[in-house]
Amino acid sequence: MKHFIVCDLDDCLLKTDLLYEQWLVLLKSKPLVFLASPFWLIYGKAHFKTKLAQHVPQTPHLVPLRNDVVTYLKEQRDLNKCDLILASASPYVWVNEISQRLDLFSHVIGSDANTNLKGLQKLNAIKSSIGSTPFSYVGDAFADLAIWRESTEVVAVNPSKALQHQIAKLNKPTTILKDETKPTWKLLAKQIRPHQWIKNILVFLPALAGHKFLNYQTILLGLLAFAGFSLAASFVYVLNDLLDLKSDRNHHTKKYRPFASGDLKIKWGVLLLSSLLLGVALISSYLPIQYSGWIITYLTLNLAYSFYLKQSVVVDILILSMMYTLRIFAGSAATSVPVSEWLLSFSTLFFFSLACVKRYTEIIRSKNKITLDGRGYRQIDYPMVQGLGVGSGLLSVLIVLLYLQSSDVRSLYSTPQNLWFTTPVLLFWISRIWILTNRDEIHDDPVVFAVKDKISWICLAILGLVFGTAL
Repeated sequence: MKHFIVCDLDDCLLKTDLLYEQWLVLLKSKPLVFLASPFWLIYGKAHFKTKLAQHVPQTPHLVPLRNDVVTYLKEQRDLNKCDLILASASPYVWVNEISQRLDLFSHVIGSDANTNLKGLQKLNAIKSSIGSTPFSYVGDAFADLAIWRESTEVVAVNPSKALQHQIAKLNKPTTILKDETKPTWKLLAKQIRPHQWIKNILVFLPALAGHKFLNYQTILLGLLAFAGFSLAASFVYVLNDLLDLKSDRNHHTKKYRPFASGDLKIKWGVLLLSSLLLGVALISSYLPIQYSGWIITYLTLNLAYSFYLKQSVVVDILILSMMYTLRIFAGSAATSVPVSEWLLSFSTLFFFSLACVKRYTEIIRSKNKITLDGRGYRQIDYPMVQGLGVGSGLLSVLIVLLYLQSSDVRSLYSTPQNLWFTTPVLLFWISRIWILTNRDEIHDDPVVFAVKDKISWICLAILGLVFGTAL
């Protein structure tokens, strides 16, 4: 007897929801249209989806699949000779494109301008397609209960305990397909990247350079500034990951990030962005207004970087390096300790060099590609990026040498001649970083590498000892 297996698409066959994915594509490609898109809902969900499909007709090519669901469908098709149908509330044009790419389904059902195929609407569409032929249904949500009641078998993908309880009441043959994914809270913790917060120690540099680091109030204000910038940085990481799904899925390591891999649902990203922004606003309210200005500047630059400047050659490196220096300005604003011009000059060149390390690594790892995904660089640009990075790194050491000859250093240190020992340490560290980068031994972010690198910690300890003896 002929039997159909009908499979849902979003959060079922796919580890993501196409509606959210395509809405993010609209945000990145047509931000003004994105701002107007909520008004489409006035005419209903079906109209909203149709308009979105008109502006973003193509689906992502590397959208993450649930391998266990794909395996189940192939086994049922081959062993039991079942016909497979892909049925989704997503627009038909998206569903059909996914179906053609997989070459697995014999028929496709999707929403149109008049009907949002969810729950009973989808059930009616299935019956119109197959008549009274028995079918199994592969679903994942409470809305699918209406379809499971009419099916001969229930196949539930990652059902919650509450949904499993409702499925049990149907008293039908049931198959449960579950992913071995980490708990949501662990994925959220990974997504905000707390290991990257080490960069925000830069907010303490003005107080450290100005010898105000033993003042209780200065330390407290610095800690608040650190917390605020950490949440702001996490906001940026979450936003960038949501906007860079396409390029991340093409990347050798970024494809394993929570959003790119589909392990963390995009709706969690929206909630996370709101929470982080609220936290930044709350912390900023306890600090001088100038600090809020630097936070806003940081977020604005990052938005410009995410939407427009990321693909601009050299400009992207400048923006990345400026993000570090902005932390120093924010620390100065929070603690009311002026920033030394020497410190700003050094940090500008030093962090430009580190930003070049990050971009150079990405270029040399795209050996099989003429251009770098989501960037404006070509494979042939790597020698130039290397030259810019090495040159700016060495120039930052020159700034230190000039500072040691200035009158400023003699007013702050009792034995300033001891500070000369900082220059060979910096020369060694910068040279070593670039040699390791050239060997492809630094993975994407040089700051994260330095935190895990024993030799970098030894260099830092020597610098601390040198400054301590110079006081």
